[in-house]
Formats: sequence, C-alpha cells, structure tokens
Amino acid sequence: MMTPFLKTLRLDRFHGRGIAFSIWPLSAPAGAPACGPRRQPWGIKEKVAASPGGATSIHPLPSLYASRRNALAALLLSLLLSLISAAGMTERAIAGLQQQAPSVQIEDLANRLGPFEISGQQFTVLLRRKRLSGPGSVVDPDFQETLDSLEILGPDGAIHHEQAFPLPEVSGGSFVETTHASAQLLQGSQGSGLLLTYGMVPSTPLGGLSWQVFGVRGRRLLPLSKPLFLEGDLVNTGDGAQVPRTSEEPNLQGDMLHFRVWTGNFFVVVPLKLDWLQGKLAPAWQCRKMTARGPRPICQVRVQAQRTPAEEDMTFVRLHQEAEEGFGTPAHVVVRKDSEIEFLAAETEVIWAEDENGVALTVSDDVWLKVRIDGKEGWIHSQDDFQAIGLPQAG
Repeated sequence: MMTPFLKTLRLDRFHGRGIAFSIWPLSAPAGAPACGPRRQPWGIKEKVAASPGGATSIHPLPSLYASRRNALAALLLSLLLSLISAAGMTERAIAGLQQQAPSVQIEDLANRLGPFEISGQQFTVLLRRKRLSGPGSVVDPDFQETLDSLEILGPDGAIHHEQAFPLPEVSGGSFVETTHASAQLLQGSQGSGLLLTYGMVPSTPLGGLSWQVFGVRGRRLLPLSKPLFLEGDLVNTGDGAQVPRTSEEPNLQGDMLHFRVWTGNFFVVVPLKLDWLQGKLAPAWQCRKMTARGPRPICQVRVQAQRTPAEEDMTFVRLHQEAEEGFGTPAHVVVRKDSEIEFLAAETEVIWAEDENGVALTVSDDVWLKVRIDGKEGWIHSQDDFQAIGLPQAG
C-alpha cells in the first residue's frame, strides 16, 4: 500500500488572473535531498497564469523527483487547476471583453412590446438586451446591442414562454454578431396569435430572419412551431402592415402564411397552414406525384420571378411537355430579348427539416419551372435554360 506523503495542498491566491500554490509533504521520498527548514516546501511552488477557458500547465521545480508519489501530487494539482479554469468558462464572453478592451462595459437594458390582445387576454413581450458602452466609438451600431433573453408575459405577469440567447464574443469593441426581435399581432379569419420575427447579423443577403407564431391553448400562449428559418421572406408582412393578416390557399380551407423561398434562380411561394385548435404550423399540402421513379412528394407552387434578358439577341430553350426528363421529346423554342415570357408555376419538393433549434424551410435542388414563351408553354429545369430566359443563378 502506498504511504501517503501529501500533507497540505494550499491555494495561496486566486484572483482570476493567476494562482500560487504549495505542496507540503509529510516526509520527503526516500533518497530525496534535504529540503532545508522544516516548513520549506519541496517539489512544487509555482505561479501559473490562469485565464477563463484557457489551458493551464504545471511546471515542476528541479527538486521534484519522478516517482509515483510525485506523479500523484501533479495529478491532484492538474485536477484543481482544471476545476478553476472550467469555472471561469461560464463568463468567457465577458472575461474576453475585459481582456480585449477594459474600457468597454456591458449594459443591461430591457423594453416591453405590446400589450397584444389575443383570445380576450392581454400579453406583453419583454426583451432583455446587452449593449456595449464605453468612451471609444463602436465600429458599427448594428453590432453594439444584442438580444439576451425574451419573455412572453400574461395579464397577471406569469411567464408563458421564455427564450435565452447566447452572448456573442466581442472583437474591437463590437459584438461579432447580434440578434434582435420584434412582435406583432397576427390576425386570421379563424383565430389570432402573436408573430415574433427574429433577425441576426451578419447574414446571407436573403437570410438572417426567422419567424415564430404563438397561439392560445387552454388560456396559455404557446408556440405553434419552433422558429422557422429560410432564404427568403414572409409574404404576409410585405406591405409593412402593423397587424399582418393570414392569407388563403386555393382549394384549401384554413388560415395560411405564405413564404417566398429562394431556389437559386427565382422565388417559389410555399403555403403553411395555421391550425389554431391543434396548435400547429406545418406545410399546407401533403403532395404525391407519380413519376417514372415511383411516387414522390412533389408539389406545384406559385412563382415570383424577375427576368433579366440575356445579352444574346437570340438563344433557345428546351421546353418539356411534363416536369420530368425522358417524358416525350422537348421542343427547341427560340428566345429573343423582346420575347414575351410568363412564369406560370413550379414543381418541387417542399422540405421541412426540424432540429432542436428550429425548422429549416427549403425546396429540392431540381426545381422545374413552367413558362410561356411567345405563346408556347412547357417546362424547363436546367441552368442553361434558366440563363436563356433571363433567370441566372444567384445567391
């Protein structure tokens, strides 16, 4: 059995920037030289720089002998320093701010949105924010303030929903990214709810926004889905209305939200159905199309496109009879700069991909577009044909 030799492990100082510690042995290992005075520490006495989230190293003094006992002492010290370092990681972002720019401070701010009357109840949205402040100028005001947390409060002040947001890192006196949120009453023909819009910068040109709808169930205001992310925007708020309204979908009952989803060449309009009773937001259509490869979840959706005529005075496209390769012989149709082109519809798979953070609304890579060119109708889907009719790939 190993004889214990560690008598005292003393933490002399710890103030967030460095530590000093000592090991006092019960007796020196056999063969070790005399250590001087009785209370003179042997083996280890070292100051080690410690930063939150940073790695910490242990440097033995020359008098530390390689032995099992010494290895145990080093192991205990390593565990202690790891615990101290891990504790500092909870304030990593703030500590990083203090190290980079001690003159920059973080302020806590809050504001309320509302009240919003939904199903006879008054709800408010509490936004808690973090703002950078200091004597120096901030590089970009968009990166000075970020959302820290969000709460939806009922008429009695009870919390119906709350969401925390991670504090981003700070660089050069600015947050590296910021999050913002707004709230609007959403009015439908069969119900009403609360529409939250989140924005994040930096982002892609058509990204950065997400949406979340809340409805009342059992006198509680609950989310109908997780936040919805997409490359595009919400059609229902396109006119900047203070109270956005739900829309309708032909041949389908119920309140709808329509989203414009970017395909790479044009937008397709995807309808989502609001089920107020079940508390659910989901794709309005469950589609099945029989193809040469069997049934596939392909839907026909509306199109929004802006044509930019090609530089050539004349080119051509291959117009297919159906939105499928190998079905009939495509016709070669001439396209001129002054050709009259109409965008009629699109066929694609609508993809609803959900994870723990939200829902990604996208479409399949191979989108078919139905067009009318100088009176001739058909389907196209290749990038060469999109380019020929003035819809080059972008984004």
